[in-house]
Amino acid sequence: MLDQRTEFEEKGFVRIPGAFPREQAAAMEARVWAWLERKYGLSRGDPATWRDVAPTGLQNLKRQSVFDAIGSEVTCAALDALLGAGGWERPRDWGGFLVTFPGPGPWRVPSRVWHTDFGFRAPSERPHGALVLSFLSDVPPGAGGTLGVEGSPRLIRRFLAEHPRAAQSRMKNVRLALCASDPWFRILTSADADPARSERLMQPGAAIGGVPVRVVELSGEAGDLVIGHPWLLHAGAPNCGTQPRIMRVQRVRAA
Repeated sequence: MLDQRTEFEEKGFVRIPGAFPREQAAAMEARVWAWLERKYGLSRGDPATWRDVAPTGLQNLKRQSVFDAIGSEVTCAALDALLGAGGWERPRDWGGFLVTFPGPGPWRVPSRVWHTDFGFRAPSERPHGALVLSFLSDVPPGAGGTLGVEGSPRLIRRFLAEHPRAAQSRMKNVRLALCASDPWFRILTSADADPARSERLMQPGAAIGGVPVRVVELSGEAGDLVIGHPWLLHAGAPNCGTQPRIMRVQRVRAA
C-alpha cells in the first residue's frame, strides 16, 4: 500500500476519513440549510421545494465559527504530512460551498470542464499546494462528488519535463495539449454517446506511457476530507442521487 505522500503525488489525492466529527458536520449542514430556506425557500424536509437552482451568496457564511472544525488537528496533521510541517499557509476559511441538488439521470462521466486549480509555472519537485474538499453531508456514489483523474499529476510532471516551454503558456493551453496527447484523454474529453464510455474511463487497467489512469469519483461521508494534488485533473459531476450534495472546497498554498 502506498503511503499518503506517495499516493498524493502519484495518484493525485488522499482520503482522510473522519477528519472532523460527524456531529459537527451536521451542525454545518444545518447552517447551510437554514440559509437556503431563508433565501430560496428550499426546505430540507420537503424535496418538492428543491428546484433546479445553483445557490449563490453563500460566501457570507464562510467565516462563521461553526465551520472552524474543518481545520481540525487531523486536517492539519494531514497537510503537514503532505506539504511538510510549516510548509503550508493556513487559509482564512475553508473555501467556497458546493451545493448541488439532485437532477435526472443517467449519471455519466462529463466530457467538459476538466481542469486543475493551480497553474504549471511552479517547480515540479515538490507540491506547491493542495485542494481540500470537505464533506458537510454524505455524498455517496452518483450524488455529485467531484471526479478526479488518478495519475494525472505524474502525467503533467512528465509532460512539462518533455515540453519545458509549455509551463510558461496559459493553463488552458497546457491542458488542451495534454488532453490531445493520448487516445485515453481524447475519450475523456469527447462527448461520445457510447453508453459504455463512463465504465471504460473508470475501470482500472488503462495506462498512458506506463502511468495507470482512470476516473475516480471522490465520494465520502460527512466529516471526511479529500486532499487533492495541485495538478489533479478534475471536474464536477452530476448529482443523480436522492439528496443535495453539500461540500466546501479550498485551495491551500505551500508556504
